[in-house]
Amino acid sequence: MREIICAGCSFTNFNTLNEDMITNGVTPEIDGVSPLGSYPEAIHRNFKNKVYNAGMAGNSISTSVLSIISIADRLLKEGKKVSVILQCTEFTRKSHYFPVSFQIIKNIGGDDSSVRNNNYLFDGSENGFFQFGTLSDVSDNFSNNKNLVKVAKSIGENLFSIESAYIDSIIHILLLQNFCKVNKIPYKIFCKTESFSLPFAPLFKIDYNNVESQFRSIFIEKQFANKKRLSFINSDPYIKNLFGLLDLDKFWFLDDENCKYGGITEWVYLKNIYRNGDSEYTPLVVEDIDGNPTEFKPMYPIQRVLDKLENNSFNPNGHPSYYYWDYFVKSEMIKWEIL
Repeated sequence: MREIICAGCSFTNFNTLNEDMITNGVTPEIDGVSPLGSYPEAIHRNFKNKVYNAGMAGNSISTSVLSIISIADRLLKEGKKVSVILQCTEFTRKSHYFPVSFQIIKNIGGDDSSVRNNNYLFDGSENGFFQFGTLSDVSDNFSNNKNLVKVAKSIGENLFSIESAYIDSIIHILLLQNFCKVNKIPYKIFCKTESFSLPFAPLFKIDYNNVESQFRSIFIEKQFANKKRLSFINSDPYIKNLFGLLDLDKFWFLDDENCKYGGITEWVYLKNIYRNGDSEYTPLVVEDIDGNPTEFKPMYPIQRVLDKLENNSFNPNGHPSYYYWDYFVKSEMIKWEIL
């Protein structure tokens, strides 16, 4: 049985890095108190593979790739058979490597709440990759460390562009694909959302005329917003060139007629198990669950959705609930032939 290495953003692991999960492949047991987790936990619980979860909230694609390669290299040297799953977050997210010496000089350490430090090697130092996210219009509230705000603003105002971030992300995916090919590692890549076509938002076609029309759009019609396929990729010659080098056969996409390159967010939206006339529903996203998401299939009355829609507090775009991750693993990931 292959051991599975997973990495991505908070869709893979909603918390900070966990050394046990990365170095020892520990999957937390269901205890009725802790959150159930995401697809790495669902893989282990359904198919018993040992899973190394290198995901982290705020993670970029580049550090996701680097952590996967580091873990895979170690396990291969131990004689293990491994497979890889990369969950791509937004291609616009940037991370920057800062050794401790630089952190001291600039006085930018110590803010793990807003800007997390991905130190996946766990070498005992605070060297690591600062997860800056999308560095456009950095606000003063970007971090509680004002020196870190200055650094982020400087990068954002002088060096950041959406195009350069995409190029960096695609280059790292190419690095992962080549690493897996050379080492004969089965792998699969899937995206958080449709990331290649304009406009980036909205994702869903929702009739906001009234509460009933919104409910009908989200729970019954489940249509996607119109996008021009691959329009962002084709808008820049260097992005288009690099994108053309990717082995898209190793990606999982929704492949819907109206959302060919859709990701897990669109899949969950489309696979909503609610049927017209049901009196209850299972939340699509963690953000729609009261308290800690510890139940496998929480159920709420439909009136709760209607009340939230009335108050503009319902959003079908969020972190998939564990029920839908489990559904995804058993209906889609099982087909990938990497488990």
